Amino acid sequence: MEKRSRRVFTPEQKFAILQDIETFPTVKEGLEKYQLCHSVYQKWKRQLAVGVRASLRNSKPLKAPDLRRLETENKKLKEVVLTQSLIISELKKEMHLD
Repeated sequence: MEKRSRRVFTPEQKFAILQDIETFPTVKEGLEKYQLCHSVYQKWKRQLAVGVRASLRNSKPLKAPDLRRLETENKKLKEVVLTQSLIISELKKEMHLD
């Protein structure tokens, strides 16, 4: 048996393929045209129900804006704490407290 290479589709391509498959008399004929498994078709249909751009992409889901903001704020706060601890350490050395 010959192993097919994995194909990667953009969200727009997936949406267009789903629309085109719907124009065929049977889903099976549309799947044969695009050489897709029925399970892939079902997965794309489920994803489409959630949202074309949000779910049909191939990458990890986008982070919520609030989560991104919190991660950025957390990083900045860690830098501030590190800077302050270095300053405190230097001051202790100057005052001979360590």
